[in-house]
Amino acid sequence: MSEKKTEETEEKVMEEIKEEQAQDVTEKVKKTPKTKKPLNKRKLKHGAVSAAFTVLFVSAVIVLNVIVGVISERVNTSADLTTVGLYTLDDSTDKFLGTLESDVSITVLNSEKTFEGQDSSYKQVNEILNKMRIECGHIKLDYLNIDQNPNYTAKFRGETLSENYIVFESEKTGRHRIVSPTDYFNYNQAYLQYGMYVPESSNIEQEAVSSMMYVTSDKVFRVAFTEGYGEADSSALQSLFSKNGYDVEKLTLNTTPEIDEDIDYVVLFAPSMDYDKEQLAKLDKFLDNDGKFGKNVLYFASTQQPKTPNIDEFLKDRGLEVGFEVVGQTDSNYLISSETPFVHLQQLCDTEYTKNVYGGKLFTYGMYLRPVNILDDEECEVLLKSYDKSFLYPMDREESENFDIANAENGEFNAAVISKKTAENGGESRVCVFGSELLASTLSMSYGNSNNAEFLVGILDSTSGREQGITVKAKNLIPATFEVNVKTANVLSVVLCIVIPVAVIVFGIVIWIRRRHR
Repeated sequence: MSEKKTEETEEKVMEEIKEEQAQDVTEKVKKTPKTKKPLNKRKLKHGAVSAAFTVLFVSAVIVLNVIVGVISERVNTSADLTTVGLYTLDDSTDKFLGTLESDVSITVLNSEKTFEGQDSSYKQVNEILNKMRIECGHIKLDYLNIDQNPNYTAKFRGETLSENYIVFESEKTGRHRIVSPTDYFNYNQAYLQYGMYVPESSNIEQEAVSSMMYVTSDKVFRVAFTEGYGEADSSALQSLFSKNGYDVEKLTLNTTPEIDEDIDYVVLFAPSMDYDKEQLAKLDKFLDNDGKFGKNVLYFASTQQPKTPNIDEFLKDRGLEVGFEVVGQTDSNYLISSETPFVHLQQLCDTEYTKNVYGGKLFTYGMYLRPVNILDDEECEVLLKSYDKSFLYPMDREESENFDIANAENGEFNAAVISKKTAENGGESRVCVFGSELLASTLSMSYGNSNNAEFLVGILDSTSGREQGITVKAKNLIPATFEVNVKTANVLSVVLCIVIPVAVIVFGIVIWIRRRHR
């Protein structure tokens, strides 16, 4: 028992000694001052540089974004990768914008985000309008929610305004023009998407330019198309003149006591019935204009017309005659269609009326033309004629049954002639005769290499003394694409999918290794 107690006593003593030693060590540790590790100045320097670089980089990115935003508002910084130049202004548009001297306000009746967010066709319209604003300092472009701005719409009381309409205004002249989506889009009536017709092409450039020409012109010239005598469909020509800043209207001769003296042009578009002498007398009085002259008549003949002795007499007084034949062509170099000799190219003559198209690379399309004969050389000037090796085919049925091309009259035949009379005060009245209404058809004016539209607008511009109008072809609303061949596509695939990713990985590894060994 004593040995066991002795052992317990020894263990207890040893534990007390260990506790005392542990307390001594703890007190010494507490009393011993902590030694500070020396600062790593190299790491501190790198950290400071990294922080400063990060701050500078973020600041530079912010400043760069602000600068780019300001520049993009004033300079065209976008690139058009579409094959048809969907987002690029036409050269003639650029030329017009360079000559615009009056301020024009363009108001899109929608918010910009909502307007361009509808689909790619509206985005194209928005891009074109913004590029016009950037190119010309006289254009102000605004976006306005029609539902939230009743005061704005109130000043157009009586006129139709709706979402996505665009309003062009000039403070100088006080005139305005409103265009709707059906004006600046051509719709594909055969294709529906989500229950709606889909825009097939965009006319926004032509509509915008013509609207700006209209609202800024010091004088708006009025063009009246007659009706009531079975006139042919002149909608394409009316649209062309309207789009070039002319004020187009209808004129019913047999119910109008006299033609308004403020009208500048009267168009007789292929009437299928002969005018009464009483109505033609109104045209004579219109051209005379109380001895001041300064008026114009445009007459379009047609192979669908019967004989028109009253119209013939009216033209004869101006030294002109429209033959009762059709002009054909035997030279295949000038035929547009191999199926018929009556659809062929025409040659322009060098005159003051054709200077806007003469010598150009485009072609004038002629279809089923009647010859315009000159009876008085002193008064008349040829604007357009067929090429050599043309022939005349009789419109009279009996004569056509015995027709022999070997015996037909051949050579060059006039397709458009203008007759001019000058008053004592210097004023000029003109009658311009065209051999076919198809010179102004949608088909003739829609060919990409056709100058028919420019030719017709040029006649009005030159006779009115107004600044030259422009015609911009509609642009197909195809998806914006960057077309490449197979070889280029393969190269791009290798660069984008292999070279660039590998280069980024290698660059990252090199940076990691360098930092690891510092």
